Amino acid sequence: MTFPPPDFDPIVPPAPSAHARERGLRRSRRLTRWITVTAAAGAAALGGLYTHLLPGGSAAPAPPSPPARQPAASPATTAADDDSGHGGPGEDDGGGATPAAPAAPRPPAQPPAPTAQQPHTTTGAS
Repeated sequence: MTFPPPDFDPIVPPAPSAHARERGLRRSRRLTRWITVTAAAGAAALGGLYTHLLPGGSAAPAPPSPPARQPAASPATTAADDDSGHGGPGEDDGGGATPAAPAAPRPPAQPPAPTAQQPHTTTGAS
């Protein structure tokens, strides 16, 4: 059995040119750039909005912390002892002042008290 020939010839699309490919890539890059810029601007705008709307922040800046007390040098320390860890007695260490020691943590005004409330824990098991 033979089939009749088709009434029309199938249209074969022309092969895309290199120029069309480059144009498509440029459009894709431009779209990606616009999406990236828009997403960054939106995130910054939402962050600024949430910063002003959510409670918990203070409008006043934090007071400056008091300067740390420096320990008094003992009279038994000599100039030779001070230069022992700095490379030698003839080198300049850049300032001559010793760095301030970090402030020691202070104990709380009241020690923690036990509570009668049971701890609340949740697990995934039912």
